[in-house]
Formats: sequence, C-alpha cells, structure tokens
Amino acid sequence: MTTNNDVQSNSDVIGVLFGRQKLDGCRITRTLFGTTRHQQRSVELVDGDLDTALDELLDQLGVSKGTPLPIVGALPTEECYFATRPIAAGSANASPRVLLRESLRSSATRLDEMSIDVINWQPDRRSVAGIVAAPTERIESIREAVAKTKHSLQRLYPAASCLIAAAPDVEGRERRTSLTTRVFLGDASMLAVMGRGAKPIHWHLFPLPAGDEARGIVSSIRALETAAGACGIDRNPDALVIHGRPELRSLIDQQWLIDNVHNDLRWIETPTLHGSDIAQAAADRYLASEDDGFDLIRQHRDPLQLRRVVPYREIGSYALAACLLAGVLWMRHTEIEDNYAALVAGAPPMVADGSNPKAERDLLNARATAVSQFLDKRVQWSGLLGEITRMLPEGTRLTGIRGSSAMAQRRKKQVKTSPTTLILNAECVLDEAGNLPPSLDTLAAKVQSIENVKKHFKRVEISDVRRVESQENGVVGAAFSVILTNDTKGAS
Repeated sequence: MTTNNDVQSNSDVIGVLFGRQKLDGCRITRTLFGTTRHQQRSVELVDGDLDTALDELLDQLGVSKGTPLPIVGALPTEECYFATRPIAAGSANASPRVLLRESLRSSATRLDEMSIDVINWQPDRRSVAGIVAAPTERIESIREAVAKTKHSLQRLYPAASCLIAAAPDVEGRERRTSLTTRVFLGDASMLAVMGRGAKPIHWHLFPLPAGDEARGIVSSIRALETAAGACGIDRNPDALVIHGRPELRSLIDQQWLIDNVHNDLRWIETPTLHGSDIAQAAADRYLASEDDGFDLIRQHRDPLQLRRVVPYREIGSYALAACLLAGVLWMRHTEIEDNYAALVAGAPPMVADGSNPKAERDLLNARATAVSQFLDKRVQWSGLLGEITRMLPEGTRLTGIRGSSAMAQRRKKQVKTSPTTLILNAECVLDEAGNLPPSLDTLAAKVQSIENVKKHFKRVEISDVRRVESQENGVVGAAFSVILTNDTKGAS
C-alpha cells in the first residue's frame, strides 16, 4: 500500500492529529479568490476504535465519501523519538537505521519495528543529521484507517515539527534563518524547541507546573540549551519566543523572566500545544508545498510523476496571458502602421523633384536664421511707447503713430537702405498767454535719454509745430511731431 499522489489537491486538504484519546481535525479550503476557510472538529476515541472515530471526524468536517481528498497526519510528540547528532563529512550517506542505532547507543532496540526518517542539514558551522522515529505498528494502523475511508494519507509529521514549521509565519516578520528557542504552552505541558527557521535542532516535552509557570519555563529553556550543545550548537540562540497562554503574561513577572532567559523575548498567542493548532499547522504546511521536513511515511510515497512535478496549470495560464498580450500588441502595431501611412500620405513633400534634399535643407536653415535674427532685433513697442508717453508735457495727447523698419532694396546694382523711423503725432494746449508749453523745448532731449530709445534710435527731433483749432470744442492749441530715426541700424 502506497501513498496515492493522484488525489493531491491544491485547494482542499484535511489535517488530523492522531492522538490516543481523541482525534483533532482541521479542514482548509482555499477559494478562487485566494482566501482560506478553516473548519475544526474533535472526536473522542471509544475503546481505541480509530476507524469509527476517523469516519465520524470526516463526517463532521463535511467531507464527501465520493471525492478523495488528501489527509495530512500528525503523530503526538510523546510517541516520536527525535535526536540530532553531528556527522562527519563521510557519514552523510549512512543508512537511517545505522544513525538511529548510534543515536540510541543501544543494540537491544528492535530497529525493524521502527519507521525512521532522517534529514541531513547544517544549522550552524557543523553538519548534523536530524533523526525521527516511531513504532511501525502505530503508523500502519493510521495508514490502514485512512485507506478504509477511500482518502489518501499524504504525509505523517511529528506534531512538534508541524508547530515549528508554522511558528515563523505567525510572528509577523521573517524568522527563516535565525537560531531561535521556542516554548509552546499547553494546559498542563509545554514543548521546548530549539530550531533554525522551520527546522528543529532539539525538542523536549516538559510538564507545565500550575502556579509556578515562570520557573518551569526557565528550567525547560536551560535544559534545552544544555542539550543543544550535544547537537553541534555552540552559541546562544538569537531570540526566545513563547507561544500560547496569553493570560499568563499578566501573572508572570516579566522582568524576572527576561533576567533569567534570553534578552530578546517575545510572547505571541499562536500556535499553541493544543491539538487543533497542530492539525491546522499540518494542513497549512502541506498546502504551502513545504516538503523539506520530516515525514514518517516517506518510504510509502508513490514515485513522482512528471505531471505532478510540472505545473501545467500555471504554464497554461501564463501561455494564455502571453497570447492575449501578443494579440493586443499586434493590434496596436497595426493601428500605428495605419496612422503612420496616413501621416506620410498627407504630409507635404519636402523635396519637389525627388533630388538631393541638401539644397532644400540649406534654404530652410537660411530662413530659420533670418527669422531668429529678426526676433533678436525686434523692438518691444509697448514698453517703448509707454515710456515716451510719460515724457509728454501735461495737457498733451497722442493723435497718431506711424513707423517704418529698415529695408534694403537693390536698384541698378546698388543697395539702398531706408532708415528705421517712428513718428508720433501729438497735440497740446497753449498757456494763458497763447504760447507753447516750455517743456516742449526739452521734450526731444528727454525722449533721447530713454534707454530703449537710445538702444534702437540714433536721433530724436521735434518737427512740424503748428497752431490748430479743435473741431470738437473750438479750443486753439498746437500740433507737433516727435520723430525718432535710426540711419544705420534697422529695427522692426
């Protein structure tokens, strides 16, 4: 009888702690949206009838008999033997039975009645072998009970290894590489574990004395750290974490606890030593595809098939997404090509005769240069006229503005340049004696002193002074012109 890998489900799995007195179960169902739903139940064993108790547990969890589901089992910690021993470089390929016999240091143990699993790894500077063993008769009874339900027993973990694997994930921060001491609290017992990440180095089950829990925790931690030296660990752990029994935090002297254990102490609520937490941790571990821990039925697994190793669903999803993306890109490429063709068809020809475009380019460069020079030499008329207007005598108003820019004309092989000229026509009132305002005599000099005028014009003069009579009100005044001229440099 082997473990059937064909019923492996990525969305529905059942974890069961096979205790001697009761079965604790947890069914985890993963929805299409990635969320998980948990159902937890417990069933008492009557007269040790494992078959009936397992059927009742599956029925309470709502498991249909016609749909085979994977079952992930956990064996109570007190039923498993566990040890970690340093190994030499040439001993990594030793058989599990040889490693177990060396660890037990006894030849009287019936190793043929034990199911053994070994993991070789390196928690610190030395390579070690983690060894776990349990009675084969007990494991076979669990396998037979699961087989009668038409479901498949996929894994059988030691309960302690389930809690150790789940602990780093519930801490809220990454603890996969740190050397940590953990104490999982139950109602009357506690499991002290030293591990690196999700792998155990040493564990031991201790009683939890009621009313003296703090002293019991400290004693278990010191015993654990002493035993860890024989496992190849010669340094103190990085942190200490206590799991479960949050009500004890207010009853225990925290400062005394910190003074007697590791300084980096954290106390979190889960997972605990209760059977429901162990069953959930086993199912979670299987759903997460974590297969680097102990498994007491490893030798009963079916050989892995290619369709189980290759993630065809994921590959199909990625291929479909790639095809959709390629289709969208092709449509966008076609649209861009159509737009480009339309722009080319509607664009004016750059070169009429299809010849070398160098001459056309030089002509465009010359025009661009001329426009640039024109913009550099232009006069800011609004500012200039505003400054001239402020210089006019009181009672004077502008009646007209005209101007001309410099222009070169070629006549009979001679170049004639018209000067830049600005003519401002104005009217002013006469004083009481009928004379022109005195400020009119200095108006040309004042206008000439304006900075913008000096920049663009060489000469300013007052011209065409004459008496006029207003047709609107009959007032007699004087009209005159302010002429600004630049004979050498044009402005526009």
